Amino acid sequence: MTISKSEAKHRAQENWHIWRLLLSDMGITYSDLDNMDDDDIAEANAALDIHVEQLRKANKDKK
Repeated sequence: MTISKSEAKHRAQENWHIWRLLLSDMGITYSDLDNMDDDDIAEANAALDIHVEQLRKANKDKK
């Protein structure tokens, strides 16, 4: 049985810390994520936050 659209959305929101990495341009694959533990995923998200902030700062400095 396929889950409903609302259940899929709820699950995606619950697992956003994982989907965020998969959808980013970091090149992390589903298999990579499957091999990561919770600490690795948290660290990768922190690294992505730092990267995004650096990009924002670089773009702000260009203006």
